[in-house]
Amino acid sequence: MENYSALNLPFDATPDEIRAAYFDAARKYHPDANNGEDDGRRFIEVQQAYDILSNAARRAAYDRTLPVAVKSPPEVRVEVSFSRTTIHQSEKPQLIYALLDIECLKNNISDDLPPAHVCIILDRSSSMRGERLDMVRSNIIQLLHKMKPTDVISIVTFSDRAEVLLPPTVVADAKRPESLLFGIGPGGATEIFQGLELGFEVFRRFAGRSNFLKHLILITDGQTYGDEEQCYELAERSNSEGISINALGIGHEWNDVFLDRLASISGGKSIYIRNKEDLAQFIEQKINTLSVNYARRMEMQLDLPNNIQLTDAFRIFPDGNPLEVQSPIQLGSLEYGRKTGVILEFKIDGLPGEQSVGKIANGRIIFEVPTKPIPIERLFVNLERPITDGWVKEKVPTAIFNAMSQLSLYRLQEKAREEAAAGDVENATKHLKFLASRLLIRGNQELAQSALLEVDRLNNQQGFSEAGQKDIKYGTRSLFLLPSPEQ
Repeated sequence: MENYSALNLPFDATPDEIRAAYFDAARKYHPDANNGEDDGRRFIEVQQAYDILSNAARRAAYDRTLPVAVKSPPEVRVEVSFSRTTIHQSEKPQLIYALLDIECLKNNISDDLPPAHVCIILDRSSSMRGERLDMVRSNIIQLLHKMKPTDVISIVTFSDRAEVLLPPTVVADAKRPESLLFGIGPGGATEIFQGLELGFEVFRRFAGRSNFLKHLILITDGQTYGDEEQCYELAERSNSEGISINALGIGHEWNDVFLDRLASISGGKSIYIRNKEDLAQFIEQKINTLSVNYARRMEMQLDLPNNIQLTDAFRIFPDGNPLEVQSPIQLGSLEYGRKTGVILEFKIDGLPGEQSVGKIANGRIIFEVPTKPIPIERLFVNLERPITDGWVKEKVPTAIFNAMSQLSLYRLQEKAREEAAAGDVENATKHLKFLASRLLIRGNQELAQSALLEVDRLNNQQGFSEAGQKDIKYGTRSLFLLPSPEQ
């Protein structure tokens, strides 16, 4: 293995970063850790890489053997816009928003891009019986028909136990997937960790054969109980292995908070599937993006001053999804010739005197480019604003104003849900009515009607309906994908 890749480092890594990466990798792959059958081989590779890269002379000699291309700058650009041109000198808290447009400058899809390995983790519990399972079967078959012959498909089913229905199989060699799918017998309870753990193990067993682009699709219609933390830990491990989790919730009984966080930790997304058309649309979008990812495992590391806190992070493009705010923030993948847009909210608790420039954060965007000799690359992004003595009224840039406006709609329904859960029906209905009026102004009549129906339900039954709260939550998320109205 190439030495920088063995330590998961970029070409410009500092000696301190090399040392830290070595200790992390050595702990992970040490034979005593007993995580996987390839750990012994990986531990030896880590040792050999550190022996070379930690020695300046040996590293310089090694670098001379690498292709010239590894020294070229990343083909990714980051543009940052702020909600304000300045921040003002004050002891009072203030908010500032930063919008990051991360753009792949390379338009032509590489011929060297590895094939994809899609592992479907399918809930076969009792509640999936009938129309739901039939809908999933037909769409998995459509997925298979549209994948490239060199791609790989695997299927794991689970209820209160899990089993491999279809081991990793090259699509061109998949002879009888329909008969396997129609042989699934629903039954049992929903234990999501069982399915995720076996799906992760399927990837681990197959990983040594090729550097596949790995996609895990979890499909469930129920809630899991007692194993949520295990699922989150596994999502973190999946992310470290370059496996993104897309979580699909069918119907309205599933736990949206759980699936949101599960997907966010791994750099994936959660999807609300109301009907067969929603599932078909997801399959079509997934096919279109399977092999157009320029970079994967994209994350942002932020170093913040003591007086500044990252209070919210939201990916607004190519899909609207909340992000975990702890560093590193998982940003997902970056497609050829496309952008990923992220809005960050910072709370400044007060600015010390005698400063002309306010440092908001030092940032690094790190990503993996599978087609590069050294896959790990990074960009430095320093977020700072000039400091003024007084508050200056100014117009917010259009792009960030639109993003903040759409984010405010999503937050309104979140606030209403929190208030309803706490028994504060009066404020919950007030916020829902305000949300409905905002949606009507935008022309989103169907979503506004859903909000007003939940107002009636709150007044009559003191709570949201499961279907209504998901309609509103994922409906306001989808607004990020629509053009903003004229302001």
